[in-house]
Amino acid sequence: MARDPLQQGKHSGRRFLWYALVSLLLLLFGSILTGGLFSWLGARLADLLYGTGGIEQETEMREMLAELMLENAMLREDALKSERYRSLLGMTRTSELRALAGSVLYRTEGLVSGNLVIDRGSRDGVVVNSVCVSPEGLLGIVSSCMESQCEVLTLSSPVVQVSCMTYPSGAVGILRRRRSGGLELVNVDISEQVSIGDRVVTSRYGGNYPDGLLVGEVTGVSGGEGGLALSLEVRPAADLSRVTEVLLLLPAER
Repeated sequence: MARDPLQQGKHSGRRFLWYALVSLLLLLFGSILTGGLFSWLGARLADLLYGTGGIEQETEMREMLAELMLENAMLREDALKSERYRSLLGMTRTSELRALAGSVLYRTEGLVSGNLVIDRGSRDGVVVNSVCVSPEGLLGIVSSCMESQCEVLTLSSPVVQVSCMTYPSGAVGILRRRRSGGLELVNVDISEQVSIGDRVVTSRYGGNYPDGLLVGEVTGVSGGEGGLALSLEVRPAADLSRVTEVLLLLPAER
């Protein structure tokens, strides 16, 4: 059956109007519509590649990274502590003593002049008169001991006196706390030729103290009481305000 030319013209006119309307919409809003379409397609593609739990996985990875960083920091601290212990062990050259590593819990009666409380006690083999040293030098001697901790009288205590000698000059004297603060080596023979910068170490006459432990450095020389002996001003080798790790020198097990 032949189509009516009038009806065909109407259909063609409607089709033209639709084409014109669509073209106008694309012209005005095409970039917005296509951008939204591409964003939607990108999101769907990400879901296909990484799954819908992408945010949860990212959070989990960040938590794992934080844990690894913390573990790495702890391992580094353990390595530093081991290095300090090795330095301490290098100071003990006598076979008559054994070394026990410990940590400072706190200080009594002030930051510098107070005694040290160490986290080792009788159950670890610590006894009264055990010598306490740091990587820098001699700290003091154990004055009291409990089961899990002990107290160390430091060189800054007025009751601590140690037989010492200077190196390389070889002058012998008694180390004690000065009345004005600091340390001094007294009763040194006036004929000794001691120089500023000489090191002060424990001597073989030190009783509980093994010989050769570094104590400090000579910073001043003056005449003693009555001019019959020298008095040496000594700067301690160990800084009590910064000591955290120590070694306790214990009698060898029989």
